[in-house]
Amino acid sequence: MKKLRFGNIGVYSNKEFRLSLNDIDKTSVWKLYSDEEYGTNADACECSFKKLALNSRFVVESYYLPITPTELDSAYSIENYCEYNGDVLKCGYSEERGTFSLHLGENEELCRRYGIGDVYDRYIGSRGYECFNDLWIVVPEDEVSDVWEQRSPIKGFPFHGPERVYVRKDGVWLR
Repeated sequence: MKKLRFGNIGVYSNKEFRLSLNDIDKTSVWKLYSDEEYGTNADACECSFKKLALNSRFVVESYYLPITPTELDSAYSIENYCEYNGDVLKCGYSEERGTFSLHLGENEELCRRYGIGDVYDRYIGSRGYECFNDLWIVVPEDEVSDVWEQRSPIKGFPFHGPERVYVRKDGVWLR
């Protein structure tokens, strides 16, 4: 399955789980979660995770574990990047459509090069306010060669491992 991962990850007992700060109940406690992308339910049970009630914001069976930074082997935040026409851009992927969404950001030169046109006219004129954050283009999968996870340390947590992990190299998916 071709998926790009994103968000905060915690490595616990040599297994990856989703990591989030639980501010919903105002406890400011970090928690690890198993879900469809990170950490199987078997992994969670093996690591003594607690079952999450299905009436919560999670709609599939999931498990959680309150955690402190010192209990983790490593923790990092993931953003996805790719190389497209010699440019390095943030990206997303739709397996269903076989396309990549590439984020052009506020770079007017990139926007013009990829056919968006004048950013001011397109966004100020049509919406009446400045909005640069949603400047994306969608390209076919075969036009993108390299895709990687850019891993950044999360403040207060240990970080071990590479900062860049390729998920697609020279047009071939690695996982």
